[in-house]
Amino acid sequence: MTSRTGLSVPRVVARDELWAERYRALADRVRSRARQAAPVLAGFSACVDHVRRMGPERIAALAAQATAPGPAGEVAAEVIGRIRHGRGGEIAMPWPGGSDWAATLLGAPDRVQLGGTGPQAAWALAVLGAPSVVPLADRSAEQLAVLHPDVTLCTAAGTAPAGRLTGADAPTGGVPKQPHSVLEFAAGTPAPGLPGGLPRSSRIILRFMDDGIERDEWFAARSRELARTAVAGLLSGMNGLPEDGTGPADRAWLTEVARTWRDAGLPLIHLELAEFTSVRALRAGCDEYAPLADSVGMSLSELAVLAGPSARATPVAAAAHFATAYHLDRVCVHADGWVLAVHRGDPTEQRTALMTGSLLAAARAARGVPAADPEPPPAAGYTEDRPADGPVGEGLRADCVPAPHLSRPAATIGLGDTFVGGLLLARSLHDRADHNGPYPKGPR
Repeated sequence: MTSRTGLSVPRVVARDELWAERYRALADRVRSRARQAAPVLAGFSACVDHVRRMGPERIAALAAQATAPGPAGEVAAEVIGRIRHGRGGEIAMPWPGGSDWAATLLGAPDRVQLGGTGPQAAWALAVLGAPSVVPLADRSAEQLAVLHPDVTLCTAAGTAPAGRLTGADAPTGGVPKQPHSVLEFAAGTPAPGLPGGLPRSSRIILRFMDDGIERDEWFAARSRELARTAVAGLLSGMNGLPEDGTGPADRAWLTEVARTWRDAGLPLIHLELAEFTSVRALRAGCDEYAPLADSVGMSLSELAVLAGPSARATPVAAAAHFATAYHLDRVCVHADGWVLAVHRGDPTEQRTALMTGSLLAAARAARGVPAADPEPPPAAGYTEDRPADGPVGEGLRADCVPAPHLSRPAATIGLGDTFVGGLLLARSLHDRADHNGPYPKGPR
C-alpha cells in the first residue's frame, strides 16, 4: 500500500512497530533477569570525560582557531574537518596544555562523567543491577567520583563496591590523568559553510596524553578467582598504550591477565577495538590482542579503516575475512542503523545479543545516560537497508538486526560502550529453554 507520493508509509510504520515490539519484549526480559546475571570483567581503561555540547558559538570559536599555528590550529582544523563530513571518533595528540586550551576556548564542561570502554560498559550494567568488576589503578577523588557506586573494584583483602572506597584503597602505581575533552555535535546545528547545518550527530574525543592501561595489581591477583564465576571478560583501551611499542611491561601484564582468564575457563573474552592514532597502530593492536579473544567488536568506520573503504558496502565479507584471519568465533560490527555478527554460533543467541546491546544503547541515546528501565525510544526508526543474514563460508554465518536509531540523540558519547555492555550481558540472559527469544526464527 502506498501514499499519494508513492511512499510505502503504512508498510514502514508496520515494520517499525514490529521491531519496536520485539525490543519491548526483550526489555521485559532484561529487567527481569539482569540482577541474576553472572559478572562481567570490564577492563582496561578509565578516565574522566569533560563533555561539552557544541552549539553554534563553540563551533565558530573552533573554526576561528583552525588557522592558528601549533597544536591549537591542528586540533581545531581536524575537528572542523570531521564534523563537516559527519565523522566522529578520537583525536589523540600529546599536548600537556591541551585540556587548559579546551577549557579556555570552549568554557566549562556541561557535565563531567565517566570515560573508558570498560567502566562505561560496567555503568550500563550497574544501573540494571547486573554485576561487573573493573580494574582501576587510578583511584583519585576525581576518578572515583564518576564511577557508579555499585561497580565492583578489587582491594587488598578482596572486592568491594566502588562507592565504599576512597583514594587510600588503591593499588600502587595508579597515576591521575588529564581529563578527556568530549565534544558532542547534533545534526542540524548551524556551522560556518554548511547551509543545512551539521550533517550528522556525532562526538569527538580529544585525548592529550597516552593514558596507558589500568594496571591494577589487585585485579590481576584475583583474575583467576574472578574468571571462574564471570560470564565474560572485556579487553579494551589498548589504544591508550604508546604507539611506539614502549611500555612492554604493561603489554605483558595485560596478556598475562587474559591468559589467566582463559586458563580459568572464562566462557568469553571479547576485544573491543577503538580509534587508534594510525592505521598501522590499529592493525598492530589487532595482531597483538585479537589472538587472545574469542570475539572482536568494532564500529563500521573502524572496519573500513582495517579493510578499506569497500568494507562499508560489503561489511559481511570484510568481517568474515577478519574472523578467519584471527580464528575468531565472532566479529561484531555496529553502525548507526544496524548491528551485525559474523559468527560460528547459534543464530538466535547472536541476534538476541545484538538486540540487547542495541536496546541499552538506544535507551541511553534517548536519555543521555544509561537507563535502569531500558525501552526502545518511541521516535526510533528501524532500517531495512542492512546486510543480509545467511552462511558466508568457512563455518561462519552472518546475522544482522536493525538498531533503534535516533537521528538526534540526547547524547552520543558512550553509546558503543553501552552496546558492548549489553552484548556481554546477553550471555547471562540467554535461556536455551526459551530458544525462540524475542527474534523469531526464519527469514526476515
